[in-house]
Amino acid sequence: MPLVRNCSCRGSSGFAHLSCIVRYAESDGRNSFQSTGNIGTAFQECPNCKQEYQNDVRYNLERARMSFVEREFKNDPMLHLCVLIHRVRVLDIENDSDFIEGDKICFKMLSIIDEMKSDPFWESSGFIQMEAVVLYVVGLFNMNVGSEESLQDALGYFGRAICLFTSLGDEINMLTAKMNMSKVEAKLNGIEISYDEGGSLKFSQKQYVYWLDQLGEHHPITIRRGELYAHALYRLNQGVAAERLLTKLSATSHRVHGPTHNCTLSVASALEDVKERRVFIDSRKQWFHALRYENDGLRCVVKGPVQVPDCAGGSSNSRSRHGEQHMYMSTLSLPITDVFPGPGTPVVCHGLVDGVHLNGKIGDTRGFDEGKFEVHFEEADLEPARIKHENLRILFELP
Repeated sequence: MPLVRNCSCRGSSGFAHLSCIVRYAESDGRNSFQSTGNIGTAFQECPNCKQEYQNDVRYNLERARMSFVEREFKNDPMLHLCVLIHRVRVLDIENDSDFIEGDKICFKMLSIIDEMKSDPFWESSGFIQMEAVVLYVVGLFNMNVGSEESLQDALGYFGRAICLFTSLGDEINMLTAKMNMSKVEAKLNGIEISYDEGGSLKFSQKQYVYWLDQLGEHHPITIRRGELYAHALYRLNQGVAAERLLTKLSATSHRVHGPTHNCTLSVASALEDVKERRVFIDSRKQWFHALRYENDGLRCVVKGPVQVPDCAGGSSNSRSRHGEQHMYMSTLSLPITDVFPGPGTPVVCHGLVDGVHLNGKIGDTRGFDEGKFEVHFEEADLEPARIKHENLRILFELP
């Protein structure tokens, strides 16, 4: 049996046989249950680096944890539901056996909830919270299945979950369920969902702050939510804030989880995309990537042409780095009068006579009209200003 390691350990540490990890987790779980009433975290976290397992190791350990609880603690419905929820979340519904297992788990969870309702203490907030989470997870499973029947079922489960989350005052989960419900409704009606960008930004920020407070900055969930928040910032052309946040997340994930961890790779990819300086070349009426200045800032080296999404801030799918348009890319040196930074591009002001206090100030471009860019500054006490093209320089690296 091969040695495995899919956590945040580095070097030669952390390797073990999967069967040894399971045996240790079961022993730790029994001891933990006797003292605390739960089975601890040994099925989820490496005892060495104290970080979560991921990928195939996580998939197999969630199956082992479910089997362990059903074998030894099946009479504890809350614990049973907890492991079922974690198991169904790692299943790949595109895989036939995983889909069948997920369908059985959803039925099992709903059956356990029905049985629990006969308990005289059912009305306690802990039980109600568990019912809400189960309904949400079952709704998510049906949404991901994607058939018309399953989408209709998902609407019902999300609706019931929203009612319970609302009664409990759980705003984060309520908003998440509402967002997924909107996605389901859009799919059923055959339309592309239209997002409220401002609402998406506020929601993403709330989620990031919530998990930052609950789990701390090192946890993979916090890092993923931070990445989503940065993406929302980027979509609204807040390039400086997005890049600052992604730079911080990338450094944290690299330091804590290592360079090959899923979180680190995902954040690094997002940061790479955000750091691309998309510019419009007026003489060619095409978008390029700006690479650097030369000739004392009088010329700009660009590479392209490239595609830029309709949402000028861009998309996290890095379309600009893939596709047929790269077959014909060329590198050019153009006068800066021909190179216009795209929306959300980090810039610095220079050479201003009126508004000299803005020289050296960093901001991002949010619009262009009558030869002037609307620049929003990083310093909160500075009002947005309309700045001429010749008084802006692209920042290729944020200081």
